[in-house]
Amino acid sequence: MINRGNNILWYRQEARSWNEALPLGNGRLGAMVYGGARRERLCLNEDTLWSGYPAFYENKTAAEGFKKAQALVLAGKNEEAQRVIERECEGLWSQVYLALGDITLDFEHEGEISAYKRALDISEGISLTEYECENVKYERESFISCPHQVLAMRISASRAGKVSFALTLSPALDARVSMSEDSVSIQGNCPAYVWHYGDPQQPRGKIVYGDTDETRGMGYFACVRVISENGQVFRQGGSLRVVNADSAVLLFDARTSFNGWNRHPVTEGRPYIEPCSENLNRASKVGYFALKAEHIRDHKRLYDRAGLELDGGEERFLPTDERLYRHEDGKSDPALYALYFNYARYLTIAASREGTQAMNLQGIWNNSITPPWNCNYTININTEMNYWPTLMTNLIECHEPLIRLISELSQSGERAAKEYYGASGWVSHHNTDLWRLSTPVGANIPGSAVFAFWCMSSGWLCRHLWEHYEYTRDVEFLKTTALPIMKKAAEFYLALLIEDEDGKLILSPTTSPENTYVLRNVTLAVSKTTAMTQGILRDLFSILVAAEETLKIRDEVCEQARCALPLLKPFEIGGCGELMEWDESYQESDIHHRHISHLYAMHPAHLITPEKTPELAEACRVTLERRGDESTGWAMGWRICQWARLGDGDRALKLLDNQLRTVEGRRKGDGEVNRHFGGGSYLNLFDAHPPFQIDGNFGACAGIAELLLKTDERGEIQPLPALPASWKKGRVHGLRARNGKTVDIEWSNGRVRVNVSD
Repeated sequence: MINRGNNILWYRQEARSWNEALPLGNGRLGAMVYGGARRERLCLNEDTLWSGYPAFYENKTAAEGFKKAQALVLAGKNEEAQRVIERECEGLWSQVYLALGDITLDFEHEGEISAYKRALDISEGISLTEYECENVKYERESFISCPHQVLAMRISASRAGKVSFALTLSPALDARVSMSEDSVSIQGNCPAYVWHYGDPQQPRGKIVYGDTDETRGMGYFACVRVISENGQVFRQGGSLRVVNADSAVLLFDARTSFNGWNRHPVTEGRPYIEPCSENLNRASKVGYFALKAEHIRDHKRLYDRAGLELDGGEERFLPTDERLYRHEDGKSDPALYALYFNYARYLTIAASREGTQAMNLQGIWNNSITPPWNCNYTININTEMNYWPTLMTNLIECHEPLIRLISELSQSGERAAKEYYGASGWVSHHNTDLWRLSTPVGANIPGSAVFAFWCMSSGWLCRHLWEHYEYTRDVEFLKTTALPIMKKAAEFYLALLIEDEDGKLILSPTTSPENTYVLRNVTLAVSKTTAMTQGILRDLFSILVAAEETLKIRDEVCEQARCALPLLKPFEIGGCGELMEWDESYQESDIHHRHISHLYAMHPAHLITPEKTPELAEACRVTLERRGDESTGWAMGWRICQWARLGDGDRALKLLDNQLRTVEGRRKGDGEVNRHFGGGSYLNLFDAHPPFQIDGNFGACAGIAELLLKTDERGEIQPLPALPASWKKGRVHGLRARNGKTVDIEWSNGRVRVNVSD
């Protein structure tokens, strides 16, 4: 490993929690490596290991309930409208992304451990643990291969015959464990979670393992194989023992019966046991060093396309946790920002590859069968944020899983639009899952409308389709993939539009996701309309007009969108100079709320800019000032992007500094636990909501890219539009502009050099 200060995470001690372990992945398989000297632990995941099976939560009262709520909110009866929505318009919860299990290695080390180091080289996708014990140097090297679809680990020692350990494969779910002379496997079926009406954050309904093919959940099979150089391998109790080997290689794979979002994983499932075993056979024949070489080539093909370097001194070679603590103490380490940026690109490559599932709330890494928020796709900001930097940082292929999710969700969402609203087109709400849930959640809980009643995610997701075209200039993609989906989304919204008292078109009723206001001493979420709702409508309709002009076609839905645009209710400025979040200047329940949904029009959309709409941009600035700089991890990531759009790099950097605060960290030597539980970072640089949510890593990465490159609406490239004053010298290569070009920028004390290529 060659440490350049911006490409390696490393530590002088083993991980003491999951949030200190280091992530590996190939988009499908994931692992968190603890790096223990006496006990190694790898937490394992497979991206289709979800509870449940295809289902549609019917609600016969929803369409009429929506109309009743609309009449009530137009009459100023917001509280009554919210009660109707929560009683008549909601469905059940999403299914759950599940932990697979652990590989545990117990080593026979009796002496003291010294010269310990564990590291993750994000430029090669290699994890390394090394240490000394009784004058023997031990080394463990791990990676997850995309070309060969296996996790590989090599354990070696500086003296022959010194590699001895016991291996255990433990399932997280009910499963059958089997052993042979060189392998351990687990086989089982995922539960079908039955969500009772109630709060999923409380005892989570009932975990049911079905007893017939129709009621069983996903089938899965996982196997780890040991290949020993000399020494012995044999079964002992529930473990495999390796004794007195010169070295040993572990190969692991896992497969499920998942065969598509709309196919039952048992009655219509695909084979999964034989493919797993056959793949391990193939990988065994390839050999460890050939697997590693091909893995590095594949990883670097993506990773090396883009990267950030910032000036710095010897501090950039310190352990990552020590760098974080120094940063908290106000000591300079510019390269730490570059490491954080490059790490987000690594996480994308590790968690989102062509043909895999899109990244969920935790990417692909999860160690629980009851994870926070079901570890699902939260599509009122979090899933979208996961993919903000993907195109900007030149990982076009890694965008494919999101495109496929949107395409599949648009099919599921047609039924939701018809049965919940009586409308054509397609719609999705606050959550989705592997089975492409498109109906509202909430389960009739009083107060649930604040998140459950929001039908705008389908519009927001369409922005990602348009941006895929902007960054690639792939006209065929725009014509055959993006436009049909965007048109169906617009059909739904056009069907729901009504006139307000001023004759302006609105979608009503609606919410501003997860935020509330106070009306007549009652805390409410439902209102006549919101800035975010109107912003998404205006954005989607504008995109359709631009697509029509780009393709030089005449389309009925696009023309309806064109006609509706000037009639949409405009954005308004409140009494404090802020952008109004709701249709009236209601009293805010929490002025510092984490969501800044009403600023959607400035970011990720481009409807509000300092150049085109200076008054509205100033209102956005006032809004950000009022919201403040303290928030959850992902929310600070969004604020970084907003300040970048306003051209204020120093304020964006202040938010980035906040995001790099340690959460639940331990300072070396004094044993003190940092009890900061606001937003920030864990010691492995995972974003802390808290708990862990990966979207903050990507939001901050996108924000850094926004500081360095801007493409105006004419396609003109503007380098360093919001460069922080303290970033005196640096280089970024491989950024993508919205005109499809690739841009390299180098700067030093005011001098800037730019190279643009196709």
